[in-house]
Amino acid sequence: MQGVILVGLRKFVRERLGDGTWRTVQEEAGVTDRVYLPVHAYPDEELIDLVASISRLTGMSTALVLESFGDYIVGDLLKAYSSLIDPSWKLLDILTHCDELVARVNRRHGGGTTVVPVKARVGLSGEVVLIYSSSLRLCALLKGVVRGLGSHLEQPVVLEEICCAQAGASACEIAVRLERAPKDAERGAKTLRRRLTPAVPVEAVKSAMLGQRSEHPPPSSRAESSGWRERALASETSMTPPASGVMSVRPSEMADDALLETKRRR
Repeated sequence: MQGVILVGLRKFVRERLGDGTWRTVQEEAGVTDRVYLPVHAYPDEELIDLVASISRLTGMSTALVLESFGDYIVGDLLKAYSSLIDPSWKLLDILTHCDELVARVNRRHGGGTTVVPVKARVGLSGEVVLIYSSSLRLCALLKGVVRGLGSHLEQPVVLEEICCAQAGASACEIAVRLERAPKDAERGAKTLRRRLTPAVPVEAVKSAMLGQRSEHPPPSSRAESSGWRERALASETSMTPPASGVMSVRPSEMADDALLETKRRR
């Protein structure tokens, strides 16, 4: 087990539970005098024993302790191993290269093992599926690290447990998808509403489709639609005399006068 993990666990307990609790945790785990250094490797069993001790003292399940710790330690991991990560990589890129990154870390610290417990494959929908296979059964720690990584990179994730070794599977498989940002969802909804909004009122569209005609054409925009019927009716019932003082007449009135004059002549 890499020393950076155990140093992070000590920091996690001290910040969350106090220095006295960390000393008690070490005593229960049987490593009272152990001093952890980030550049050294330590037996894997020590992490297991320390986490079990934290679980007993706090009443938290082992899985919850591991996942909380995994989320917490991501900042320290990024500081320690940022040189191993391509600056252009995003969250799913990092996960896709997780086996390569773990192997580099082991070589850097002389972990003494070439076995990489976690690998990745890309799913049909673009998600990354992490396959974790280890006798340590630290899949909850892996989940916490992935969630914490998403938070640090501002790319929140959704995790789906496909299968788990603790439930009898040969390995743990976890699908990781990016969570859709609220702003993107809101922007998509607005775009959809604009696409579904007709350019003219629904009544006008129905009239055109059903062959219904009216004396006045439908408005070409919503701004024109406001009060267009009222203006049309007002123009038929009121006439404003022009500046010359001569009252203008409608074409229909002129036609009526012409008809009366023709009758008189007859």
